Amino acid sequence: MKKKIAVFANGYGLDSLKALLKGFRSADVNNEYDIFVFFSYASYDEFEEFNRGELNIYDLPDLKDYDALIVLSNSLNSIETGITLVKRAIEAGVPVFSVGIEVEGAISIILDNVSGMKELAKHLIEVHDVKRAAIIGGYKTHPESICRIDTVRQVFEEHGRPIPEENIYYGDWGNVKTLEIAKHLAEDPAGLPDAIIACNDVMALACSTELTRLGYTLPDDVIVTGYDYVPKGQAFYPVLTTVDTDFTTIGKACCNTITDHLNGKAIEMQILINSKLMVGESCGCCQDGRFDERRREQGKATYSDALDRESLDGSERALTQLISYTDEYGELTKKLVDYYSNDHDFVGNNFHIIMHSKYINDVMADEQEVFEDGLDDGPMQSIVSIGTNDEVTAGISANRHDLIPGYNRADKESHVYFLFPLHTGMYNYGYVVVNGDARITREYLDLHAYVEKFMLAFRIQRSNIQLKFYNDSLRKISEIDTMTGLYNRLGYENKATPIYENCKRSGTRLMVMFIDINRMKRINDVFGHISGDAAIRLTASAIKTNLREDWIAVRFGGDEFLIIGGVKNKDAAEAFRSDVLASVDRFNHEGSWPFRLSVSSGFIISEEGDDKPLTEYIKDADNLMYETKKKMHSEK
Repeated sequence: MKKKIAVFANGYGLDSLKALLKGFRSADVNNEYDIFVFFSYASYDEFEEFNRGELNIYDLPDLKDYDALIVLSNSLNSIETGITLVKRAIEAGVPVFSVGIEVEGAISIILDNVSGMKELAKHLIEVHDVKRAAIIGGYKTHPESICRIDTVRQVFEEHGRPIPEENIYYGDWGNVKTLEIAKHLAEDPAGLPDAIIACNDVMALACSTELTRLGYTLPDDVIVTGYDYVPKGQAFYPVLTTVDTDFTTIGKACCNTITDHLNGKAIEMQILINSKLMVGESCGCCQDGRFDERRREQGKATYSDALDRESLDGSERALTQLISYTDEYGELTKKLVDYYSNDHDFVGNNFHIIMHSKYINDVMADEQEVFEDGLDDGPMQSIVSIGTNDEVTAGISANRHDLIPGYNRADKESHVYFLFPLHTGMYNYGYVVVNGDARITREYLDLHAYVEKFMLAFRIQRSNIQLKFYNDSLRKISEIDTMTGLYNRLGYENKATPIYENCKRSGTRLMVMFIDINRMKRINDVFGHISGDAAIRLTASAIKTNLREDWIAVRFGGDEFLIIGGVKNKDAAEAFRSDVLASVDRFNHEGSWPFRLSVSSGFIISEEGDDKPLTEYIKDADNLMYETKKKMHSEK
């Protein structure tokens, strides 16, 4: 039986995660582990509510269901969340790796930020004679950012080339602020520094790109370096000089340590992973063509990649429209099953969209209600599932302990599953499962955008569903008589004609019946209008109690009621009238009203081949009812 490993990661660190998974799987020679990666795309650039909805994915699993946890605590874009996750695992008694941040009680993987940054700083000084440098740090209080900045400044200080505080900037690990920093540096009256040392490759690439747009040539005008050794930086021109924290080795170390622990062997509670300088072209080195082969390979794939992206864009547009314009969840499920049955090349198998059942079954439940239902372990179900055998289905149950429909722990193959949150702001209503080996997880395809478009489409769809519900409710209210709950004259106009037309089409005989309360004026005059209202409600109740589902009853006037429906013969109409009269008698015997309720009725049944308009049937039925009423009054 395979072991289950939960990994908690941030999508913006996908390259590091893939290296970790590669190392883990290479060490898992006997396919002993399935890996569940819980992904968020929380970012320092995003709104707090959005980040909360992303980070909630880490609360989805029950940690006790897993044999070990790996928390990339240094890269969740929320240090507090990473440390809290590690502590929760310790309290649950689950072995846990904290990658990047040391937490007591956890197996801490210490990333050596110092050695690689020292190599880089010395290289810039000793090989390239950099005298004036600027640093772009990550988030200002992030421990790794602080360590990398301090290391560089220390080396430059030791060489008599101090970096002043005003040359330290913070790009928050991302593009937005880094672009602003690059523009600021380009506008500095003192000119660009000799080197810009970014604390990750994302910021290095953003800075390099913006400076190139502004007309500068790298590395001739300025050296730009990074940290992380991501594939995009190695496919860039000029190839980034950077620092590599070997996540492949981290993955191997995690796998081997977990295996030793589960086999009862003693393990080290601290694992140090060294970082090292990776010299590229962006510092002015390696102009010997050693990266040309990589560039040629990238060139070969350029158009193929573009075709894939174009195809995926088309798929996303089709899915967005399919979801947005569907105003009922049952219909949506059918459409998604049909869509993915025809084409699921990008998402592959083991793909699932899971939603809280309350979200699907209660369209008027607000986001907070749905979210809180999920916190209370409310049931979940798939609105589409692609199984291991490529069969596309829906409606499969899921819960916090069984997150992946059809998951088989006894399967001999090892699997990686990526789980992404679905949420509106800070409130989650489901998640998406993607096979870790699916085409859409490739680096040049934007998995994040794919899931984001789902969320946007689901938000539009829910708004449309709720708007339809409100419109239907308003329409229904406008058609209903508030005193009796029967249709009013507007309801009659909207509902009666379809019944009449259906009877004509199907050859069914049309029944039109009027029921009127006897001596209504006397009830009002002698017993008061409250009693008069009660007489109307009692009569309506007698009608509703006996009304067939495919008939309609209308409060046609003050105390006059119209019933329209299809019947096989006159006996059905007689039976209904008798049942109504019996209900009225029962009210008289069982109630304590000061008046005695009685009603008169008359009905007409269409004959085969009749082609009279509906208004003529109503007129005839009304006349028959008044004849009955006159006869009753003359007998008393």
